[in-house]
Amino acid sequence: MPRFCVDTCKFHGLEAVRLQDNDSGWEGTIAVGWGSNLVSLGSAQQGLQILRTPGSLEDLKEKSVGWGFPILMPPNRIDKGKFTFNGRDYVFDINEAGIYHIHGLVHNLPWKVVATDTEGRASVTTAIRSDEHPSIKRSYPHSFELRMTFALKDARIDFEVEVENFGSEPMPIGIGFHPYFNVPLSSASSKAECTVKVPAAKVWELDNLVPTGRRLPVSGKQDLRQPIALGTVMLDDVYTDLELHDGASVAEYRDNGTGVGVKYGASSEFKHWVVWTGRSPEDPFVCLEPYTWVTNAPNLDLPHEETGLIVLSGGETFSGRMWVEIVEL
Repeated sequence: MPRFCVDTCKFHGLEAVRLQDNDSGWEGTIAVGWGSNLVSLGSAQQGLQILRTPGSLEDLKEKSVGWGFPILMPPNRIDKGKFTFNGRDYVFDINEAGIYHIHGLVHNLPWKVVATDTEGRASVTTAIRSDEHPSIKRSYPHSFELRMTFALKDARIDFEVEVENFGSEPMPIGIGFHPYFNVPLSSASSKAECTVKVPAAKVWELDNLVPTGRRLPVSGKQDLRQPIALGTVMLDDVYTDLELHDGASVAEYRDNGTGVGVKYGASSEFKHWVVWTGRSPEDPFVCLEPYTWVTNAPNLDLPHEETGLIVLSGGETFSGRMWVEIVEL
């Protein structure tokens, strides 16, 4: 049996791809037919399932950004579902609280597999073209392709995201990710034994979950520069002013009862992290979410360097990288 395998499969009837490292026992499943969502990542040998995985297609459709590793373009909320850039109005469906668009345009659409590789890793590249989806073009009237590469080796999966502007006009973009890490990672542990750490010195001041434009020094339970117990906090906060090592910021989730940690790194293009612990203290997950642009970035009267809004010229491609690594404590 080869060490690395990339196999097409079904996930609750959806087109999917399974990545396997047969030496280490780690595998991941990407629901290509539903947002190219990495819906599971685990090791049967170690009895670990890192991500919150939907039990049925109905569960996934009912809350399409509530499982796995959703891809958000654009990420988080847009106030009143609209913004103006370069003299053009961009209008999105209102789908939260009657006043916001939330979570973007690609997380529940079918993608396509464009490449696979088993040389030194189990890898797949998936893509979605805006020209093939009128629902995207209504809000983002640009011709572009969004690509994701997932590469599994040992207890680590690497991600590369690319956005290519096929048009001639400048295109504003924001990309984010919303993974649901199981808390705890095994029945031998509890939420009280789990901690998170994010290397951010400032937090965006929020008004009804939308940034005001002010950034404040982290303090109290919002200060995640040292590990904080998930059983003691409820968070839905947006962090910035990140500490970088080798061009990346690294958030950490530790399940001390299980003896397993998750390191989640994102390259410097991701200037912000959202940390969400759910709507109740009992929710069995933590979301560590790297974003290129901050929530509602196009509507903030701040330089793009601060909000993270990226402008792609015609023919230009954006790329960013991330990785998730599972480690023994």
